[in-house]
Amino acid sequence: MSLRFQLNLIIMLICLFALLLGSAITVINARDSVFEEVSSSLILASKLIKQGARGDYLSGLDKVRHLRIAVIDDNKEEIKGSPTVIDEKSIPSLFVQFVRPNLKQLTLLIDLEKGGQTVRLVADPSDEIKEAWKEALVFLGVLLSLTLLISCSVFIVIGRALRPVDDILLMLGEIEQGNYLKRLEAFNLPEFAQIATGLNHLNEKLAWSKSEHQRLNKKALDISENERHYLARELHDEMGQSLTAIKALAVSAKYKKTVSKEALCQIESICDHLFGVVRNRMQQLTPALLAEFGLLAAVTDLVDKWPGESEIVLNIDNSTDQLVGAEAIYYYRIIQESLTNVLKYAKATQVQIELIEIKEGGQISIRLSIKDNGVGFDPAVVDWGGGLTGIKERVESLGGSLLIQAVKGGGVQLSTTLSIGKANE
Repeated sequence: MSLRFQLNLIIMLICLFALLLGSAITVINARDSVFEEVSSSLILASKLIKQGARGDYLSGLDKVRHLRIAVIDDNKEEIKGSPTVIDEKSIPSLFVQFVRPNLKQLTLLIDLEKGGQTVRLVADPSDEIKEAWKEALVFLGVLLSLTLLISCSVFIVIGRALRPVDDILLMLGEIEQGNYLKRLEAFNLPEFAQIATGLNHLNEKLAWSKSEHQRLNKKALDISENERHYLARELHDEMGQSLTAIKALAVSAKYKKTVSKEALCQIESICDHLFGVVRNRMQQLTPALLAEFGLLAAVTDLVDKWPGESEIVLNIDNSTDQLVGAEAIYYYRIIQESLTNVLKYAKATQVQIELIEIKEGGQISIRLSIKDNGVGFDPAVVDWGGGLTGIKERVESLGGSLLIQAVKGGGVQLSTTLSIGKANE
């Protein structure tokens, strides 16, 4: 059941209730009016009769509106007049039943002082009921017309007011299908105008997110392909050449009766070089110390083997190994990429790395900060290359946001606070 149908149904029920209530009030007022009119006629006639009535005078009263008179003798027989009440055939019987007073209220017996006769006055409400019915018809007709007019007006107004709902539902369907290009026009009603503005803004954000997602996917694929090319080139340049040299020395020794010590030393040197290449490549792919001894040991080893000349100051809590858990590789890569940027661009003499536990408000968080005293840069104009983008993406994957504080000529500080969970009571 649509909102439009529900609103129209409620309005129609209210109008119907108002119509029924107006009808009830009309019937009650008509009943009171009829009773007051016939009662007035009875009271007036009774006063006139008591003041001294004659036969011809009674005949005159019999012609009075709303009044029928019968004269009763001592034998209780009517000798003059007719007490019969006229039927209201042109009026609905239900209306007559509700409006007509009780028969006892319509009859009045008066004993005459002269002649020992009794006069029975019977009120005839027919004319008054007919007038009440005419007035009720007029009132109910006006009320019914107003009810229909109000219902139709509300139906039209609600229909026009809720017309933007169809456009909004259509746009939501487009969003569900992944189409973020549709935009809603400004609506007249402020509530729908705000909804349209919000949906347009949402579509812009979703379109940007979709574009960014495609860009990041392409970048991830490019990085993967570059890694493969780099690995293939390194295998060809380092391992291929080294293995070719070893094979050449082995073939040369095979045709000689004795193997020279110089050849063996060359083979040993080449094998040592290959071991170094393989170990360095494995370290780049995944730090072995991280899985064996944790984040603190892996970062310490990274700093010890760092080729740069910058002094690196570590401040890492021992508890962080347990807190970071399986996400330790993300923290390691953030620190590794930050140090790589310092080595390439910062020209810093000192780098401070801080990874500490913070307890505040019953929550446990980890604060990661990497600060250098290098040349710095302007965040407003810096080109976000692969390094900063990779750091930002890893921080966001951990549920945080990267804060960059940089001044040209005054160093750079990258920091983030990552929530871990509630503290154990």
